[in-house]
Amino acid sequence: MKDIHSHILFGIDDGSETLNESIKLIKQAVDNGYTDLILTPHYRKKQGFTSSNEKKRKIFDILQQEVIRKNMGVKLYLGNEITLDDDLLYYLDADLVTSLNDSKYLLLELPFRSKISNKKLEEIIDELNHRGYKIIIAHPERYRAYRSLDDFTKLIDKGVYFQGNIESLYGKWGNEAQKVLEDMLKRHMIHFIGSDIHHSNQKSYTLKDELLSKLEQLTEDSEMVKDLVDRNIDKVIHNEDIKLYPVRQRRRRLRLIPTGGR
Repeated sequence: MKDIHSHILFGIDDGSETLNESIKLIKQAVDNGYTDLILTPHYRKKQGFTSSNEKKRKIFDILQQEVIRKNMGVKLYLGNEITLDDDLLYYLDADLVTSLNDSKYLLLELPFRSKISNKKLEEIIDELNHRGYKIIIAHPERYRAYRSLDDFTKLIDKGVYFQGNIESLYGKWGNEAQKVLEDMLKRHMIHFIGSDIHHSNQKSYTLKDELLSKLEQLTEDSEMVKDLVDRNIDKVIHNEDIKLYPVRQRRRRLRLIPTGGR
């Protein structure tokens, strides 16, 4: 298994605070069968999570050397979870944020407490696509900005990918968020499953066997499950194109609820 979304890089955001905590999280991942981890600290200006790429890379190198020294047998990659705001294009142009492993894939987080109009979001995505980027939207099940899965379908038609959170499937963000993610998986609208892990008291990495069984039950497609937790993430790491599954017909309308951000 591989993880596309984690807050393991220490001292950067609201995730891991120390090198020791980062090593503890990585050991937890390795012990549960993870081989590759993309570290995606927040770039969220309103909360002051604005570490430069230079700082992130310096801390990443320290962590990487410790992982090698301890012979932990896991591959680490650097990225960002970038909160989408009016300055996003500036962040990219000024080299303040990084894509996932310097690929064409950007992991974006939508605002939790304000709404972006469909038109504006589509304009931003069109500009990013024009620049050669591929967009992955983190944990769509948690946003208040959209009230219908039809909105997500329109974004998929524009080539947008969606990454669901493991713990959302187990009720961490409420029953409604869980139902939304389950329905998106049933309709083949999720392309990656990530931990979004911040601290060692979270259970994401310990749920592997249960998670795989649940994903297969929801998607009804064992090959798709392999894509969700491994193959699609590997393609991101190696900057390769990812096939979008056809969206299944909607069975019922679900609404998202505000759940707050982390």
